Amino acid sequence: MKEIHSRVEVLSEAEIGMIHQATLDVLSTVGCHLPHRRVLERAQAAGAEVDFSRGIAKLPPALVEKAVAHNSGGRRITGEEKFARSVLRDGHIGQHPGNEANIVDYQAKTRRQGTTEDVIKGIVLCNELPFIANAMPLVTPADCPGYMGDLYGYYLCALYSRKPFSVYVMTPAAAKGIIDIAAIRAGGGEHHVSYLLEPNGALSYDDFSLELALTFVEAGHSFHVGPMAMAGLDAPVTLAGTLVMQNCYNLIANVVAYLWDSRCGWSGSAHTMDLRSSLCSFGSPNQVLIGLAAVQLGNWYGFETGANCGLTDACLPDFQGGFEKGMSAMTMLLAGGGYGAQGIVGADQGTSFEQLVIDNEWGSALDHIFTHGVVVNDETLGVDVIKRVGILGSFLADEHTVRHMRDTYWRSTIFNNESWDAWMARGGKDVYERAHEEVERILAQHYPPELVVSPEAKSRMDAIIEAAKANPQAFSPERYRYA
Repeated sequence: MKEIHSRVEVLSEAEIGMIHQATLDVLSTVGCHLPHRRVLERAQAAGAEVDFSRGIAKLPPALVEKAVAHNSGGRRITGEEKFARSVLRDGHIGQHPGNEANIVDYQAKTRRQGTTEDVIKGIVLCNELPFIANAMPLVTPADCPGYMGDLYGYYLCALYSRKPFSVYVMTPAAAKGIIDIAAIRAGGGEHHVSYLLEPNGALSYDDFSLELALTFVEAGHSFHVGPMAMAGLDAPVTLAGTLVMQNCYNLIANVVAYLWDSRCGWSGSAHTMDLRSSLCSFGSPNQVLIGLAAVQLGNWYGFETGANCGLTDACLPDFQGGFEKGMSAMTMLLAGGGYGAQGIVGADQGTSFEQLVIDNEWGSALDHIFTHGVVVNDETLGVDVIKRVGILGSFLADEHTVRHMRDTYWRSTIFNNESWDAWMARGGKDVYERAHEEVERILAQHYPPELVVSPEAKSRMDAIIEAAKANPQAFSPERYRYA
């Protein structure tokens, strides 16, 4: 077979139905907190029971199911379609980076705030690493005004990224600037930007986030949903209860998208809380179980679905980090789902250039497994060459080997494939050190990067940034009230 065909599942059809019915029960009886007048008005007009004084909407099952069908297309994803739609991009597994507040400095062996230079270097790495499919500011730059870090990071990506890019948007003012920069970057061509809508507590989206979502929709773009229900915190500690809450968050957002005739998707990125530290866990075995169930549930509705897997709680790329990342990433791929952002240290403890290089490496290996498969035909069976080489012969110098060796060989760039003596002769370096050398090699060749836009386009983008710097009051949250 050309690719792996088995699909790992953890829920029965009846159990998926129970989670769905439990979700409808919660949304229709408990309801949700949507403290945004325009959202509440449209929800009420669509049949929801609304308490405007509390910002609460109880969503009837018929409205929720109509919204899900609108968002998903109303057809369940099964079989090979899971993998093709949820995982592969242009025939390959493509990973995406994350954005963090801090960066781990390899040389100083410490964690610090990020800078503009760090952002640009991160964009260069994303450009050059073949299994990082898109870009974003790997770290929020602390050397620009804090209120516009999202806008400034997007601006830098627009100037230098050769791949698709995005950013986490924080204010409506930044949203408008980002939408304008995206249009300039597209040069009048077709383009699309999206806002990540996330809840602010149990069964709640705040007015600020809802207005941001509507800002994108009403500008002709969209929002996507990214809840991270955490078992024991904003969701029941049981995994089934966590899935109900994760589903509630998704379907609430589906209703909002439906009310504006938009679409927002479905996310399986729920987590458990570490009961000793109270931190969100990225590497728990429960992450695999939640991810498996979430992929099934999202596909049951008809959505392309991934989960926050391929991650770790380890603060260094040690055995724990490799095990946790590999365990959950492989399982998600076998389930037909995608996995989380890469280049992250621990559970959102920071970003790391070296970690991104390591993640690109194992992403390459997984791509080899899931896209190469085992090709069986007369040529690959090699019966003629076996007869030709014969008993006690060697295939090393045969033309069949020369013809096919590059097709079957996976070449590592930083993982060790050498003997002990050869490894020691090269300094006995671990993968962290070799990853740092790869970072240095890439940056020496490609940093500083060339602009990917015209001088005229850059000038127009510069004007947006200068206007933002001159008007900090436009970004103040106190200016916005939507209840």
